[in-house]
Amino acid sequence: MESPKKLSPVIVALIVIVLVGVAVTAVVIAQKPQGSATSETSQNDTATESQPIDVDEAINYKDGTYTEKGRYVSPGGAESIDVTVTIANDIITAATVKSNATRGESAEHQADFISGYKKLVIGKDVDAVSLSRVAGSSLTSNGFNTALDLIKADAKA
Repeated sequence: MESPKKLSPVIVALIVIVLVGVAVTAVVIAQKPQGSATSETSQNDTATESQPIDVDEAINYKDGTYTEKGRYVSPGGAESIDVTVTIANDIITAATVKSNATRGESAEHQADFISGYKKLVIGKDVDAVSLSRVAGSSLTSNGFNTALDLIKADAKA
C-alpha cells in the first residue's frame, strides 16, 4: 500500500487564503443593509442616511452662506451648477442650485435635480449629505457633491 501524498505548503496556503476570502465575503454580504426604496417619487432619490449628531461633538464649520460651482462631465461634455448653502451649527438650513447647462438634455436633468434635491439636504448635517441620484439625475448629483466639498473647505472652522 502506498502512503498518502502530502500537500505542498504553497497549495495549503492558497486553499486557506481562498477559504478566508470566501468567509469574509459572506460576512460582508450578510451585514449589508437590505434597504427598501422609500422615495416619494418613482425616481429613487437617494442620499446617504444622516447619522445622529452628538451634541458634545465640536462644530466643524463656520456658520454662514457659501457658494461654489459644481463641475461634472456629462456624455455631451462639461457642465456645471452653482450651489449656495447656508450652514448653522453644521446643519444645512438653506440651499439653492442654479443651472448652468449648455445642452438641452443637461438642462432637463439639472431642472429635474433642482426640483427634488432640497428634501435630501435641508436640515441635514453637512457631513452626512452625499447625493447619488435625485429625480433620475446622477451626474448633476455629482456636481452638487463636488460643490458641497468645496463649500465644506471654505467653511472649515
